[in-house]
Amino acid sequence: MQVKDFVRERYAHLAVADAFPDGGAGRARDAGYPAEWLEALPGRVAGAYCGCGYALEGVDLSGVRLAVDLGCGAGLDTRLLAEKLGGDGRILSLDLALPMLQRVREAARGIPGAGVHLSAGDMELLPIADGTADLVTANASLNLLVDKGRALAEIFRILRPGGKFIARELLSEGPLPSEIAEDPTAWNASLGGVIEEDAWRVLFREAGFPDVTISHHRPFRPVVSARMAAVKPF
Repeated sequence: MQVKDFVRERYAHLAVADAFPDGGAGRARDAGYPAEWLEALPGRVAGAYCGCGYALEGVDLSGVRLAVDLGCGAGLDTRLLAEKLGGDGRILSLDLALPMLQRVREAARGIPGAGVHLSAGDMELLPIADGTADLVTANASLNLLVDKGRALAEIFRILRPGGKFIARELLSEGPLPSEIAEDPTAWNASLGGVIEEDAWRVLFREAGFPDVTISHHRPFRPVVSARMAAVKPF
């Protein structure tokens, strides 16, 4: 519970005080988000980016009726989904910190037909019915969890057969330095909970996914960022 309290309090503070690290829009552009799209966004939306990559790059959204954005933060990916899905789909944006959802509401404002629904909740116990989501996405949020396996099991549960999970997450390449691994406040920056790629593969299999594709590795000092993609079998 201590870790969750740290995470909730830090991200609530970021949202309320608008204390996001400087240069969020530039980091999003460097991560691969379309530059013209970012430039057209309100500064508060683009500047609040705290992800570790462009999780939705090249993702086929045809047929997506319900997308779930886990650990949605200030809502950059939620806005992208809302624009792409329009009136054809709904987005459920979930975050542990209630003030973050106010930023998501702001980020999604003014998009015609956008069906964005907000939920303050825990990724380890999702308030979503079995087999209802076509797409689940996350961006540097699973690393904030202590029980990653339980969260993956929940993601598997809510996906429909054939539904996709696409995430951009941090991976370690060996043991974390002790000053990070033993510091509970390090979880706030997604560092204390980083695990190795092989450990992720085991967790995905245990959750029910037959396979996970981990690709597009990029340096994210002192760890790496990668894309993780898995499909719930029919």
